[in-house]
Amino acid sequence: MLSIKPLPYELTDLEPVISQMTLSFHHGKHYVGYVNKANELLPKEWEHHDIQDIIRLARDGNNMPVFNQVAQVWNHEFFFDGLSLNEFDKEISGALLDLIRADFHDVDSLKSELLKTALARFGSGWVWLVLENGRLKIYSTSNAETPCGLRGVKPLWTLDVWEHAYYLDYQNRRIDYATQVVEKAINWRFISANLDA
Repeated sequence: MLSIKPLPYELTDLEPVISQMTLSFHHGKHYVGYVNKANELLPKEWEHHDIQDIIRLARDGNNMPVFNQVAQVWNHEFFFDGLSLNEFDKEISGALLDLIRADFHDVDSLKSELLKTALARFGSGWVWLVLENGRLKIYSTSNAETPCGLRGVKPLWTLDVWEHAYYLDYQNRRIDYATQVVEKAINWRFISANLDA
């Protein structure tokens, strides 16, 4: 069974980038809804597997109802964990900085590519920073699709571009939301920790 993971910060800690109201609905309604629905659909023999194993099993078995719910649980937890306005989480150094310079030239170019990908995503989905074959890459996935569990791909960070992630604060202005998050709320320490894991 999947459990509800609390946010790693207070509901007000991402303001003004993401409001308390948006975060309350996003985590307390949408995310919790995915957890509850996933647990309803989860085959009994999968109940004691960890979430990444369930995603792999559902993907490999083409069990899309389970995959969609469980992948959304994992995606949302990863998204929430990757956000911070704390200055302590803003340092970009070591292996991460070396990779950014090698694959994107500089941090600003990486941010620009993340924003371009967010704007180009048609409909609902996600923007991902991943490590693939030793290189940083940016992915865009639709709906619940996730790089979690894909062989040779290590997710490092994600941006939720479903409308429920931003509509209360930004209405239909996805680019304004994405810009605020990318410029102010990326938890670079989280990315470095995923890179080192």
